[in-house]
Amino acid sequence: MAGLALARSVAGARAFLIGAGAIYLVLWLAGLGIDRRDAANVLAVNRADAWLHLLLGAVMLVLGLLAARRGNRG
Repeated sequence: MAGLALARSVAGARAFLIGAGAIYLVLWLAGLGIDRRDAANVLAVNRADAWLHLLLGAVMLVLGLLAARRGNRG
């Protein structure tokens, strides 16, 4: 829902990509650091989820940063 609301402008879309990418990278670190059988695993994150969060976070962050760079050139 937030992505759709922020997609109304280029700056909003860029902010969403960078912010959500950073959140996914934090989820990746949490997935690596928390044992899946531990009570601290409140999100039920497993290893496959952790690597998916890394991929999504990295792609979103790179796209957001590249869009910011392209916007400054043109």
